[in-house]
This record gives sequence, structure tokens and C-alpha cells, in this order.
Amino acid sequence: GRSAEPHLVVAGCGMVRYGQVVVGAAGAGKTTYCNGVRHLLSLQKRDSLLVVNLDPASDNYAYECDLDVRDLVCAREVAQRYELGPNGALVFCMEHLERNVSWLCEKLESIASEGSYVVFDCPGQVELFSSHASFKNVLRKLEKRLGFRFVCVHLVDVQLCTDHANFLSAILLSLGVMLNLELSHVNCLSKCDTIATHGDLALPLERYLDPSLMSTSQFRSRASRGLSPKFDRLTQGLAELNEDYSLVDFTPIAVEDGRSMHALLRTLDKCLGYTAKAAKDAKDVQAETGATEAQALVAALDASLGDGGLSVDWQEHFARFAAAREGNRKGEEDPQKTQINSK
Repeated sequence: GRSAEPHLVVAGCGMVRYGQVVVGAAGAGKTTYCNGVRHLLSLQKRDSLLVVNLDPASDNYAYECDLDVRDLVCAREVAQRYELGPNGALVFCMEHLERNVSWLCEKLESIASEGSYVVFDCPGQVELFSSHASFKNVLRKLEKRLGFRFVCVHLVDVQLCTDHANFLSAILLSLGVMLNLELSHVNCLSKCDTIATHGDLALPLERYLDPSLMSTSQFRSRASRGLSPKFDRLTQGLAELNEDYSLVDFTPIAVEDGRSMHALLRTLDKCLGYTAKAAKDAKDVQAETGATEAQALVAALDASLGDGGLSVDWQEHFARFAAAREGNRKGEEDPQKTQINSK
């Protein structure tokens, strides 16, 4: 999703832990994604990497998780005991987790040390993230008690791009999740390596990555075709909302494609401020090379973000920030030399 201008966050003040909250509809590829992220980050030798299953309805796990919410509550047992359907059982389980959030905090505190990177694999019932309060409250407790910094990764199956009505609903769902969870947020089109199996897209993929590039007429002509005038007017209103506010965009990923996953992880690291070693590394760079403080910190940040380093816009932003900070210092040392930039 669209994020604010990047800002620098250096870990080290108090206990800090980092978390990816992986959400999306059933079948969007959440478990496959979590498995892929675990493998990729293990290759990068990240310290204290953990995967937590928060899906009480999960049957078979594709990998071994470090903490499983089913040890507290299981959707299948809840459904049998209280004669609930699958959705009702999941809501019950999430409310039970909220009431017993101390259990989750204690378990995480015992396995996740300072600086740990935790991937949370979440249920596939989208109402839990877009409108229900319990899951959001659980995350808030983890932020307050354990110092977690979260980024939400919302997966949307690329197959929805083949039908504009479904894609418009995916945009609205993404917006609902963003507004409800109130976290740093990245929307992803998952399984992009399977596009060919779903037939040709009506528009180039780039249009789907940034839906604001789609005009209202393009949505109406494809999403409302053959339907009632009332549905057409609804589609027009929703498409105009998307076009006017440009609130949602998507990042294409395929778990088997290392380049797309590396690019996504760099974006997530920026959202999290995952630069736990940057301050220490910057001092080492400065001592070894004689670089300025700003140059050394940029180099340390670049190294901490892995292959590909910092994007150009991030480097430019940080350079402006560093220049402004050094200018303020000089102004404090010699007030007569301070100038006001009128631009």
C-alpha cells in the first residue's frame, strides 16, 4: 500500500522486536509465502528468525512453526463443542486469544529475544482483519508489552485480475484491512508466476499494480458488463473512489522468484525500520574509511538491507535529511551563518 515518506528508525532504544503480519483470503498463498520467507531469511542468516501460526483452523502445516496458537485453542474442537460453523469457530477462537493474550505474550517473550524477526501466519477469514476488533487488539497488546514493530503483508491472488469485478472487490478489501489494522501495509499480488494459466489479462499487469491508473470507464466497461444499471452505478461509485484517492497499490511476487521476494523484503525492512545493527556498523565504517557520519550510516543501512541495497529515492531522502541536520548543527555553532531557505 501507499506509505508515508520514508523515515529513519534505528533500533536500540528499549526492547524491540519485528513482525510481519501475513493476511489474506483463503487460498491466497499465505502459508507458502511464510515458508518461502523463512527459507530466504535463513539464507541471509538473520538472527532469531521465528514463524508463528495464528490460524486456529490450520490442519496440516507445510513447515515446522516455532509457536502454534492451536496449543491454546483449536477451531475444529471449538466447532464440535459449541456446534459452530467454520467462520463462527474462527471468530470464537480469535476472541478467546484476545482474552488470553497473556499466554501469547509469555510464549513469545520466552522464544523471541530483542531484535527477533517474527513472521505471523494468520487465518484466511478476511473479516478478522477488515472489520473485527479482536485480532487488532491482540496486535496492539504485542506492541505495548513486547515492543513489536509490525508491517502487514496482505496477499491477493493474481487470479482476481482476470475479472474486474473481483479485482475491484480485492481493492476494497485491501483498503478495509489497511484502515482497520492501522499498520504499515504492503499489498501483494501473489502467485504472479501463474498468470499464464489464468488466461490473458485485459490490461497490462502494470495497471493492476497501481489501480489508480485505471479509469472509471475501464472498470465499468469490464466489471459491469451484462449486469443491471443499479450494479453499474455502484461500480462507477467504487471505481471513482479508487481513482480519486489512489489509496491502494500492489507489489507483484512469486515465492519461487528470488528477485521479487528480495525486492519485497527490502520494502518490508524499510517499513519496519529493520536496521538493528546499522548504528554500530556505521561507527565501524566511519572509523575505517574516514567517511562522514551521514555517509557511514547510509553505507551501513545499505548493507543491512541485503542484495540491491537502498533504493535511489531512499538514498536521496536520507541525504536531504542528513544535510539538513548538519546544517542545523552549523547554525547552532554560528548563528550568524544561519540562512533561511526560501524555496
